[in-house]
Amino acid sequence: MTRRVAYADPPYLGVAAKHYAAHHEQAADYDDPATHAALIRRLEADFDAWALSLSSPSLRTILPMCPPTVRVMAWVKPFASFKPGVNPAYAWEPVIVKCDAPRSRTEPTVRDWVASNITLEKGLAGAKPVEFSFWLFSVLALAPDDEFVDVFPGTGAVTAAHRAWLGLAQQAPLFELEAVGQ
Repeated sequence: MTRRVAYADPPYLGVAAKHYAAHHEQAADYDDPATHAALIRRLEADFDAWALSLSSPSLRTILPMCPPTVRVMAWVKPFASFKPGVNPAYAWEPVIVKCDAPRSRTEPTVRDWVASNITLEKGLAGAKPVEFSFWLFSVLALAPDDEFVDVFPGTGAVTAAHRAWLGLAQQAPLFELEAVGQ
C-alpha cells in the first residue's frame, strides 16, 4: 500500500527571522507558535507518516501541539558549530516522528537517534547531511513506492538524498550473509 510521507524542516521557532528571512519571505511567521501548530495540523491531515525537525529549546512548546502517538527522536551532532557564550553547546536536534507502519521481527531495528556531523556547505542554515536523511527514511519505514514530500526543501539536500536512496533501494545487495557454521 502506497503511503504519503512527509518531512518538514521549517524555520525554527524563535530564530526564524534571524536565520531564514533572507531565504524565505514568510520565515518570520515561524517565530509564532501558531504557525507551527498549523503545520502540524496539515501534516496530520495530509500524510500517513511524517517527521518534523525543530530546535531543542522549542521542544517544550511544539511537542504538546502533536498527537500523543508521536515519538521524539534525536539527531546527535558529534561535530557541531560552537557559539561563543553558549555552554553547554547545542549539539543535538529533536525530530518528532509520527509513523505507525508495522515492522516485522526480521527487519533491522532502527535506533531512535542518529549521530551525524553538520554539513559545512554554504547555503541555508541547518542543511541536513545524507546520513541524517537515510536514517530518517528508515525511521519513517519509507518504501520505494511511497510518495515522499519534502515540505521545506531549502537546499534540496533531503530531496537529493531521497533520490539517491531510491537508487540504492532498487539495487540488489552486494553480498548475502551466510549463516555461521554452514
